[in-house]
Amino acid sequence: MPKRIKLKVKNVELYDSIFLLKELKSNECACGKYKKEGMSFCYNCYQGLPDDMQKALYNRFGLGYEQAYDDAVGWLKVWEWED
Repeated sequence: MPKRIKLKVKNVELYDSIFLLKELKSNECACGKYKKEGMSFCYNCYQGLPDDMQKALYNRFGLGYEQAYDDAVGWLKVWEWED
């Protein structure tokens, strides 16, 4: 079995970037509801985020988008998606 190699793109692991690109291109939000392709989240999830987190999602890949997405998911898990 070949060794797994972790590649980094501007300090972001490649498989993390691929996951985020697939999320961005999909039409399913992390909450499971429909979202527009090219958007990070569905309308309700996006509106549930604080303004600074919404703005951070416009950062480019390798320039803060990855951290912004992770922060947004963390916020949504605590404040919007709780059971």
